[in-house]
Amino acid sequence: MELPSFGMPNFPSISLSFFINTTGLIVVLALFSIVYVVITSVLVYHWSAYGMRNPGILVAETLFLFVSLVLFVFAGLAISYY
Repeated sequence: MELPSFGMPNFPSISLSFFINTTGLIVVLALFSIVYVVITSVLVYHWSAYGMRNPGILVAETLFLFVSLVLFVFAGLAISYY
């Protein structure tokens, strides 16, 4: 007994290159970076003002900033290779 074969549906071809381009991605990353810097500055201020330089706070702050930097570098590289 043979299984029935169905052909591929005939969906209209839509190119996402019109919607997603390098300039648009750079603008989105820049806007996200501005919002991120504002929120991070508030967070770092509160960590330093109210954490009273607790060693745990310093480790968390350093880890947060380092991981953020790495993620932004990866995002920038991904956009540049797109």
